[in-house]
Amino acid sequence: MKASLIAITFAILAACALSSSVTAQDATFNYTIHVDFFAYSCSLSITQVTLYDSSGRMVGITSSPNGYEIEVPVRTSVPISGLTATAYGVATWGSYYTWPVNGSGSVSLGTSGDYWITIRMS
Repeated sequence: MKASLIAITFAILAACALSSSVTAQDATFNYTIHVDFFAYSCSLSITQVTLYDSSGRMVGITSSPNGYEIEVPVRTSVPISGLTATAYGVATWGSYYTWPVNGSGSVSLGTSGDYWITIRMS
């Protein structure tokens, strides 16, 4: 009886230890990437912003019709060391002249938090 109680207690402790190690592996890293755009003497409409990690994997995509700063939330199960943002859009000067613009920028990341990228559109 005592031996079976010890065996059951050991099995419960082993199961708890195993579930703790599995839970620890399910960590989530949360980043908020703020992307700012600028171009001289014109207004911008950003049709696409794509975020890539340092291995080239796409981790986020969005747009900014008014050309202002956007925030892109990124959640991963592994930390990301760096990100590159590429942006495409249209610049307008006055109300009659438009042309396509693009740009890119990069940032190094830590384990989680807010990071900023400024992209000059040309």
